[in-house]
Amino acid sequence: MGRPRKAGKAMIIQVFLRLREGEDDDLIAFFREIPPRRRAAAVKAALRLGGIPRGDGAAGPAEEEILEDLAGLAEGWG
Repeated sequence: MGRPRKAGKAMIIQVFLRLREGEDDDLIAFFREIPPRRRAAAVKAALRLGGIPRGDGAAGPAEEEILEDLAGLAEGWG
């Protein structure tokens, strides 16, 4: 049987990240804590927390705020 299909047309976006030790340790730790099949949901949640540029030219949240939100999100996957 499986899961029922979701309504609406799906848009597929592929993203490739190259994370470097020493430079991206926070993101490496974030992704290591998330099961591989939940990473897309985690990225969508992180974008919704403030990673999407606003169309009105206003500045988004500070990098520190984003990192704190990502850390809190990663803790929820534990």
